[in-house]
Amino acid sequence: MWVDAGARQRDAWIVVDLESIRHNARLLRAKLAPGVRMMACVKAYAYGHEPVETARALLAEGVEELCVATIEEGVLLRAAGIRAPILILGAFPCESAETLIANDLTVTVFAETHITALAKAGRALGLSPKVHLKVDTGMTRLGVRTEDELLDVAQLCISRGLFIAGIYTHFAFADEALDETFTDRQLAMFQNAVARLRAAGIDPGVVHAANSAGLLRSPSYHLDMVRPGIALYGYHPAPQWGQALALRPALSVYARIVRIADVPAGTSVGYGCAYTCAGASRIATLPLGYADGIPRAAGRGAQVDVGGRAAPIVGRVCMDQLMIDVTETDARVGDVVQVYGAALGCAGSLQATADVLETISYELLCRLSMRLPRVITHSVTD
Repeated sequence: MWVDAGARQRDAWIVVDLESIRHNARLLRAKLAPGVRMMACVKAYAYGHEPVETARALLAEGVEELCVATIEEGVLLRAAGIRAPILILGAFPCESAETLIANDLTVTVFAETHITALAKAGRALGLSPKVHLKVDTGMTRLGVRTEDELLDVAQLCISRGLFIAGIYTHFAFADEALDETFTDRQLAMFQNAVARLRAAGIDPGVVHAANSAGLLRSPSYHLDMVRPGIALYGYHPAPQWGQALALRPALSVYARIVRIADVPAGTSVGYGCAYTCAGASRIATLPLGYADGIPRAAGRGAQVDVGGRAAPIVGRVCMDQLMIDVTETDARVGDVVQVYGAALGCAGSLQATADVLETISYELLCRLSMRLPRVITHSVTD
């Protein structure tokens, strides 16, 4: 669901700037050779951003295809009238095969059980299921692991009336280090597997491997299509590389101060008395917590932005509230605080919080609860 500013019912909300997402898509598209397609990853509620409006913005920018993780995510997009090809990246329950086919969702396959279920459902509906073959070249997650197994799966798809629309793998190490040895090994294994299919007279369809990291690393990883995710939302998949592109984070989280307490030195804050005020302090309460997706451990060093000044989160984040120290600010009850901001490298930026908590931007984005209203904007700042 999404709401406009007039429908806001809480003192905490998320703003999603679709123009920033489109800007990021344009930057990524500019790195591709002519003819290379883009499949935008809008799984996990579009990384917390809201999938329907995000998908529409990306398709308007020329993105050709979409991918999600689950059937429910695909059906949601179809129910909103989105007709672009949608690939389900995850495994699916066999009993859901008819739902997949009826909604014209392309399915990842790597096992006979899934192929059998799709074939049966396809016959019942009078439709030919569309599939992408998945090859495991190093993630050890999903996919066939040998060329012989791939050939068997592909031949079974054809014999059972399934249409092979594509084949893909996923890079495990492209965002971790400057050493490309492992990724190059994955690419070589994948290309050998594709060549084996072609040698057997099987058309593999569109061939794809590159996630955001692969897209940014080298054109040699782009193949027929790329599958960016995190970069579309404004975050580099490997911040340690620096900002190779002027990506713009598209999401901000805001909350209004609902209470300020003036307390003496020695006052404890939050569950477990995990924080104690060293001196006389002003402790403000914000009406969002870990049920909204703010990590419980954010009080270990994360900061928010209060009127342009940094204020630390103090104590353990509660389920529905968190506390901040506003002693060094002029904050008042009702003031708006930026909990996660779009600007990189400043207090309240999501990436800064991720760095403090030794996690990644993906996790903090995907944690954000749907109970926080999304306010969709179309700002133009170019």
